[in-house]
Parts: sequence; C-alpha cells; structure tokens
Amino acid sequence: MKTLKSNLKLHMIIAKTIAVSIAILTCTSCDSGNGKRMANVKTNPAGTYREYLSDVRKLDNLSIKDLAEHLKQWQTIRDSVFRYLERDTLARLHSVHIEDCKRTHDSIRMEFSRLALSKSRTYKDVLLVKEQVSLHLKDAELHREAEAIRPFFTSLDSRPVCPGNRQRVLATYRDVLTQTIDYGIHCIADLTIYIEKEDAAFRAFLSRLPDFDGVDLSDITHNTERCCSQVFLAAERNDITYQDAMVYLAMRTNRRLIQNVQTCIDNIRDKKVRTPAQAQAYIWMLLQPYSSMDGFCISLLSSEERRRLDTLAMQTSDAFEVLGKILQSGNNRLDELPGMLLEAFIHTL
Repeated sequence: MKTLKSNLKLHMIIAKTIAVSIAILTCTSCDSGNGKRMANVKTNPAGTYREYLSDVRKLDNLSIKDLAEHLKQWQTIRDSVFRYLERDTLARLHSVHIEDCKRTHDSIRMEFSRLALSKSRTYKDVLLVKEQVSLHLKDAELHREAEAIRPFFTSLDSRPVCPGNRQRVLATYRDVLTQTIDYGIHCIADLTIYIEKEDAAFRAFLSRLPDFDGVDLSDITHNTERCCSQVFLAAERNDITYQDAMVYLAMRTNRRLIQNVQTCIDNIRDKKVRTPAQAQAYIWMLLQPYSSMDGFCISLLSSEERRRLDTLAMQTSDAFEVLGKILQSGNNRLDELPGMLLEAFIHTL
C-alpha cells in the first residue's frame, strides 16, 4: 500500500502546480467597518497591521462562517499593507517597518490558528472556508470558461472503463501514459483525448483499488507527472492557452479526487480494508480533498460536485472511526483532523 500512497500523492502535486501557476491580479474586497483602517494603510502600514492584530486577539468562539469572513477581511488588509510596502520607492529605508509587518503577519496567523482550533470543526467546514476565502470565487470569466468545458467532463461518465483483470488494467493505464508522452500534447483535442483515455483507465484502477496493495506503481506516478508537464509545455509553445491548461487540469483533479474518496468510503463500508497498512493508506487518501484542493480548484466545482463532496465530507468521520479500529490505536486524534487541516490552510495564507 506504500506504493499506492505514492501514486495518489500526484493529486497534491497537480493541485499545487495549478496554484503556483495562477497569477492573482485582483484581491477580494470587504466592507465591514474597515474603511478607516484601509485609508490609514498609506500613512502607517505597520501601525494599521498592529491595530488589526489587536482586534483579532479580541475574537473568540467564532462560527465557521464568521471565521471565513474574518479570514477574507484579513486577506484584504494584508494585501493592502504589503502592496503599499512593495510600491514604496523608499522601502529599503523602511526595512524596520517591513520586518515589523512580517512579525505582525505571523502573529495574526497564529491568532487565526487559535480561532480555528477553538471549536470542534468538520470536514465540511474545511471545504467551506477554502471556498469562501478563494480569490476566484466570484471570477465570472473563469466560471464561464469552466461551464463551457464542463459538458466534456460530464460526458466521461458515459465512457466505459478499461476492461480486464488487474494486470490488464495496469497495462492499459501504462500504455495510455506512455503513448501520451511519446506523442505529446499539441492542441486542445490532444488534451481532451488524453484526459478521456486516462479517466477510463483511472476508473478501472479504482474499481480494483484493494487489489493493488503492495504493487509498485511508481512508474504510473512518474509518467502521470510527465503527461501533466506536457500540458504546460503546450501552453509554453502557445499550442493551448495557460488558462485552458489550468482549468482543464483543475477540473480533472477535482473529478479524480471525488472519485477516489467515493471509492475509499465504499471500500470501507464493504469491509474491503482489512490491514493496518491499508487503513493508514486509506486515511491518507480520504484526506486529499481537504489537504490538497486549493481555492482555484474548489471554485471550479460544479454545484453537483460540491454537493457530492459535502456528502462525502459528512461520511468521512465515520469512515475514520472504522479505520481507527483496524489500526487498533487508542487515542488516534482523528476527530481533531479537521481543525488541524484548517490550521494548516491558514498557515498558507
């Protein structure tokens, strides 16, 4: 199962690749009594940020919606403070103020971590915060492109999976990846053909997930990374646009993550997970949507995908309880994971 864990680590890699590739040109705005503070940024950025820290320290026992709202406010103030410092032509003369703002930033982040952990949180809470804090949530142009592409991904559900036993499924999966690497991706048609073939192979792989315990899948992991690299190489050559590359890969990642978690929960329910090694790997796989999906990916979820993910989130705690019994660990702290995931996310802001 260690090799299976390595294969599924790709989801996190692709999500992070997309996040790094996005150039964020706008920031969210929020009018919750911060107008005066925002006006003071230009004259006293460090003082403004310290004042905000003082306000955050007074907060306690926030609901998840209030926490998300305060995180959005923080993003607005943070971006204004550091954008002003970056534009300041005398910034080198104000290094003390810059360091002061960085220290204040770290303190604010710690305060929000405290608030995230101050109450029991759920996996739905993690998704809600990531969604609400996303800078892409109200990007109308991005959503229009996603809706134009979505029928293609919906059509994949009607495509048959690759047939055969475990060996044939793996052979087909490897052939799809090798052929894509050899031929390359030179246009949108090539990209959709790759996604279509890979999707059929991946669904066949998931249908036999317990059978791959102990199987070396490192070549599939490596070649999948190479295929995704082909997409960005095509964008560099202007064969496809960067936005198309990022949207297609993000929607592909969303689909795979949801399919994977659904399969894991079904396998746990059907008692197909039996050993501690399998249980540990399934815990890791179940956490992927909450640990690796960024705001860009979440903003591209369809309403149906979002509802499905919420349903899976509500089933995750029970699935972890079953896995905990297989692990035979007394205090495994699995109930604390949603709060820890929120804390980890806050430390990326």
